[in-house]
Amino acid sequence: MTNAQLVPSSPGAVLKTASDSGLDVDASSLRRDDSGSDFVVYHCSDMSGQNWILRFPRRVEVAERVPAERRLLDLVRDYIRIPVPDWRVANEFLVAYPRLSGRLAAAEDPQTGLLTWAIDQSNPPEAYIDDLAATMAALHRVPTASVAAIGIPVRSPDDVKRSFADRLERGRHELKMHESWLDRGRRWLECDAWWPQSTVLIHGDLHPGHTLVDDTGHITGLLDWSDAEIGDPGTEFIECSRKFPAGTVDRLTRAYERHGGHLWTGLRENVREGIAFAPLTLGLMGLDTAQQRYIDRGNAALSVPTTIVAVDR
Repeated sequence: MTNAQLVPSSPGAVLKTASDSGLDVDASSLRRDDSGSDFVVYHCSDMSGQNWILRFPRRVEVAERVPAERRLLDLVRDYIRIPVPDWRVANEFLVAYPRLSGRLAAAEDPQTGLLTWAIDQSNPPEAYIDDLAATMAALHRVPTASVAAIGIPVRSPDDVKRSFADRLERGRHELKMHESWLDRGRRWLECDAWWPQSTVLIHGDLHPGHTLVDDTGHITGLLDWSDAEIGDPGTEFIECSRKFPAGTVDRLTRAYERHGGHLWTGLRENVREGIAFAPLTLGLMGLDTAQQRYIDRGNAALSVPTTIVAVDR
């Protein structure tokens, strides 16, 4: 099977794939959503009026991760109180689940990259911050052996650093990265205190576009667990906070600790550097998924010189 064979070529093909999986979709309700990098999504309802999300993998490697992600969703329900998708269909062609309640905290226009916010970006609600922190703390306590047993990737602290070093080299050669970014990245790699001493279960992409909220700012659902792994806990704080004001990190860490989460000494530096290098991650994702808009956004930020952060030794 090729990548081109995975995503249905027309609404009629979407309806047939859904029907073959036991879903009787109302053709007039189909609405395509191209904002995701791993799946093409259709919002729709069935003939009884139930709202559904249909996800079609864009690439073979994404389809291959579906079974492990389904097992992960079953596992995390026992640890977190925020609802996660209940996959009723999960195969190499289609993932389908009843739509969760709420609105995306931030919905991205796939053409412009602009976000439409359902919460106050300049001052995210306390309910939102507290729900994020409680969920992160609970996820980070999930026994790593249980996660490894279901086929989720496992990375050690050394793996985390090596992965960043590899991305830095790729950025140097494959993106329009100014030399100062390479110097800054090497400085980060040299400072062991800024890296975690242990790894935990992370969602991996816990930005506002993967959270659903109600009118009070409480989180009603956590979406898209494709990047979940045993990995760097700092990644959660980076993704949760990088689209909000700088003080959001402090609010998150205080709430996280209140909910029993463990903070290490260099976490804030880890988050600061991770946020700074977010364009590198974005640009490389664009290269890996052949999405030019992400490459362009990454290059736009990386081509500008950055300030090398001094390290206290």
